[in-house]
Amino acid sequence: MHILRLDGPLDDRLHDPVLVVSFDGWTDAGRAGSMAAEAMLDQWQHRLVGTFDPDRLFDYRDRRPLLPIDGGLLGDPEWPAIEVLQLTPPQGQEVVLIHGAEPDLSWRALCADIVELAGMVGAKRYVGLGAVPGPIPHTRPTRVITTASRDDLLDRIGLPDERLVVPASCQVVVEAALRDAGLTTLGMWARVPHYVAGEYPDAARVLLDRFADYVGTHLDTSDLAAEAAENRQRLDHAAEGSPEIESHIADLESVFDAQSDVQNSMGGNLPTGDEIAAELQRFLRGFEDDQGPGSIG
Repeated sequence: MHILRLDGPLDDRLHDPVLVVSFDGWTDAGRAGSMAAEAMLDQWQHRLVGTFDPDRLFDYRDRRPLLPIDGGLLGDPEWPAIEVLQLTPPQGQEVVLIHGAEPDLSWRALCADIVELAGMVGAKRYVGLGAVPGPIPHTRPTRVITTASRDDLLDRIGLPDERLVVPASCQVVVEAALRDAGLTTLGMWARVPHYVAGEYPDAARVLLDRFADYVGTHLDTSDLAAEAAENRQRLDHAAEGSPEIESHIADLESVFDAQSDVQNSMGGNLPTGDEIAAELQRFLRGFEDDQGPGSIG
């Protein structure tokens, strides 16, 4: 191992566990992937089995450790971390979860260690949990787009996105490395409205439901559903304070509904996702100039 420090020998009872990765960062919109991972840890028995060397992964000037100061007395710094945990659900395969802060450095070394870890624990399947912003309204169901090593998973779990070339997140690079190592890989990316600030619990709920269905286990998402309902009320109330935002959300609803209906007569006249995204960015820039940051919630 290059940068992974195991706390001790891995549990020899592990049999074909599912390897799951969730990093924060720009592919964790609304903290959906992080919230999903935290829900697993809350509900399932787990133990820490290893950590990655933070000095090899993080630029502390960019991601500074938090340091409590109480009455002038310094506490202990809280360093960014990536942990490896073994989770045991009540039914279904065990999970090896790699969870934490997206690293700044040594992505290739990280990928090499994760590939080696997958071989050590006998993992044949990988699932990534994340979210990306999109030109969609908060008033409609959360959708999931997928990246995968097999076409049937794209059709079964979510919608494949259009052909794109984008700046990669570390989580996507890890997925590609595991695919090349022969694992069956599935990246699930919830779509979170561009204009939403803060957590988006409905995206986490949907990720957990899709994950549980895929691996054949159970996760209770009732708390996330309740949080999503409260969040919806807050967003509705915030939007009501601005006719411009209300109008724009209505436009996004029209496009969403039309795209959902393959029979819709507007068909080829619908604007593309890129066109809607560009329009939304123009709107938010103008709204920020007039009223401050272009987000609600």
